[in-house]
Amino acid sequence: MAQLPSGKQGQLLALALLAGVLLSGYFLFVHWWFTGPLLQARAELIELREQESKFRHSALQRPAIEQRLAEVREFEAANPGFLPEDNFDLAASALIQRLRTQVDGLGAGNDCQLVSTTPVRSREEEPFVRVAIQVRMRCETERLLPVLHALESGSPQLFLSDFGVFTRRVAEQVAALGGQRGAIDVNFELYGYLRQRGAGA
Repeated sequence: MAQLPSGKQGQLLALALLAGVLLSGYFLFVHWWFTGPLLQARAELIELREQESKFRHSALQRPAIEQRLAEVREFEAANPGFLPEDNFDLAASALIQRLRTQVDGLGAGNDCQLVSTTPVRSREEEPFVRVAIQVRMRCETERLLPVLHALESGSPQLFLSDFGVFTRRVAEQVAALGGQRGAIDVNFELYGYLRQRGAGA
């Protein structure tokens, strides 16, 4: 036959059972339905307040950002480094004409000639629209250098790349056929940029 606990032990056991029942009741009927949602709502409210604080901070900076953007746009509009034309086709034609003007300005005649000029559209993503022409020239070295220097040092700003020179043997054969002494065949890419934003902006 099981022995019943003494009076003091029975009171402790009863208190433990009552505490267990109250705790279970709290989690089943209070915490699940009231306390849990309140704690979740409190966490969401704190997060929303933090987001609101960030938005207010950004809003306060808006006038300064807009002023800075206006300064950048004004600088770009006045920057002489950009090509003045409105689109690729006009700018490419202007580049070709500028190159012809430089070559004709030498007064070299057959001693310095433009063989071909071909507009080239860039396939790379760049911050601004790139306008390039592929150039091939047959020219004496002492006459070629001033042309290249004038192109790179003028305004709007132009750049030279992919510069190539035919071998001496080929150049001598070409010079013999054209009646030019000391002339070399060169090819390079001449390019500049429009103010228009490109795909990589």
